[in-house]
Amino acid sequence: MRASATRLAVVLLYTTGLRRGELLRLTRADYRPLEQTLTVQPSKFHKMRILPLPGDVVLEVETFLEKSKSVYPCLCENSPLIFSPYCGGRTCSTAQLRRNLHMLFNLASIKKSDGRLPRIHDFRFAFAVNAILRWYRNGVNVQAKLPFLAAYMGHISINSTYYYLRLVEPLASLASSAFAAHYGDLIQGVEGSGQ
Repeated sequence: MRASATRLAVVLLYTTGLRRGELLRLTRADYRPLEQTLTVQPSKFHKMRILPLPGDVVLEVETFLEKSKSVYPCLCENSPLIFSPYCGGRTCSTAQLRRNLHMLFNLASIKKSDGRLPRIHDFRFAFAVNAILRWYRNGVNVQAKLPFLAAYMGHISINSTYYYLRLVEPLASLASSAFAAHYGDLIQGVEGSGQ
C-alpha cells in the first residue's frame, strides 16, 4: 500500500496543485465519484474549494480506493485518503510522505537543476506553470484565465498565483510568441519610424 499511496500522492499533487497539508487532510469522503471531484476542506486563507478531476486521475483514485478497501476493509468515509499502512490506516505524516517521495526520486534519478531532490511544494509550481503552458499552446487568453487558476489553487488573488509562475524556457518562448502575435506590428511600426 505504501507504493500505491505514494503513486496517488504524486498524481494528485501534480494534477491538482494541492498544498501538502491539503493532500494529507483529504478523506475518502472528500472524493465524490459521481461528480468526479475532490472537496478541499478550508485550510490556508480559510477557503473550501471543489476541484474537478480529469478522467485519468479519477481512475487513479478509484483504483487506489478499491485496493485499499481490499487491504483495510474497516476504513470508513472519514478515514484519510492518503494513509500510512504502518499506522493502521491513520494519516500519512509529512515526514513519511517526504521520505517516500525522496526514495522514489532517488530510484528514478530525478533531481533539480541544482542537484538537489525536488520538494513536495515543487509539484505546486509545476502545476501552475503547466496550466499556463497549456493555455498558451491552446491560444487561450492567459490573463483572463489567471483568476480561475488562482481560485483552483485556493489563492485569495492572482497576486499569490504569480509567485508560482516561474519563467522556464517553454513558457518564455510561448509568451514571447503570443506577445509578438498581438503587438509585433506595433513594435515594428515604432522601429520603422526612425525613433
